[in-house]
Order: sequence, then C-alpha cells, then structure tokens
Amino acid sequence: MIPPSGGGPISGHAWVPIDDEHCFTFSVTWHPQLALTPEEVAWGDAGKGVHALKIPGTFRPVRNSSNDYLIDREAQRSGTSYTGITGISEQDTAVQESMGPIYDRTSEHLGSADAAIIQMRRRLMRAAQDLEQGIEPPALDPEVFRVRSVSLVLPQDVASWPEAAREAMTASAEQFFVSVS
Repeated sequence: MIPPSGGGPISGHAWVPIDDEHCFTFSVTWHPQLALTPEEVAWGDAGKGVHALKIPGTFRPVRNSSNDYLIDREAQRSGTSYTGITGISEQDTAVQESMGPIYDRTSEHLGSADAAIIQMRRRLMRAAQDLEQGIEPPALDPEVFRVRSVSLVLPQDVASWPEAAREAMTASAEQFFVSVS
C-alpha cells in the first residue's frame, strides 16, 4: 500500500498466483472515509498512478512486453524520461517481467536496504516448511488484513504513536477503484 499525499486516495497492489509462472495483478485505489470522486475514477481509468492504461475491452495494458512497453528512446536520450516508459505501473511491470518467470536468486547480493525483503522471504520459507508439517500458514484470518498505510502528523506529546494512529491505520468498508493486469 502506498500512503496518501494530503487528503488524496490510498493505492496498492495485490499479486494473485495463477500457476508457478503467472499471476494476476490487482491495482486498487480508495479513500478510507469517502467515495472516490468522478475525477479520481477517471484518473485511474486513464492509466495514472499505479493503474495501467488498458487495451479497451481487456485487462491487458496498452504498454506491455509484446510492444516493448512502447519505450521512447528519444525521451531517454533527451533526459525527459529515465526509463522511456510512460506510467509507473508499466515501468514496474517492465522491470518485473524482464527477470523472466522464475528468477535465479542464488547469485543475488542483498544489503541492509533490503532488510524487509530478507525478512519477508524468511517468513515465506518458514510458512512453507511449517505447511509441510501440517501447520496452517499465518494470516488466514481476514481481520489481519484490515490495515492500511497512512500519512499522519501527530502532536509531540503523544505517548504511543501506534495507539494514536490505530484508528487511521484500520481499514473500514469503503469504495475502491480496482484494475486488473
């Protein structure tokens, strides 16, 4: 989840495996306390932010691997665009898909900046090993997913920021804009 800027909506992604080499990606944008405005929905439909512009009538992004993400080499040369690929979603997808369906991580060199990746991989490995022993994976309770990212400024005298931010970090029923890739 990406925390909002000011009073803007929150966005995030969910990757749902289809098989060992493919997944659906759901991109979601929502407001915690109110419905998205028509302008915000149009923004997502236009392929802005985390949402990719889609081929009409499909879930397939216009900029995809079959057309090299419509990379603009002139924009790269001129310094107008570092990647030459329009769209945050499409830039991320190009990097992810360029690794191939299964990436060989045995020669990977992770550093201190990758601490969250290291911890997540350890948790996934532990969950897979536990499942082999008949122990159910963690986080099957849907209530644990009622969390969201927030951007807050709290008073200096707050004794416990987790307690002060608890309500803002708890997701409630709201309207979502979802796109699928």
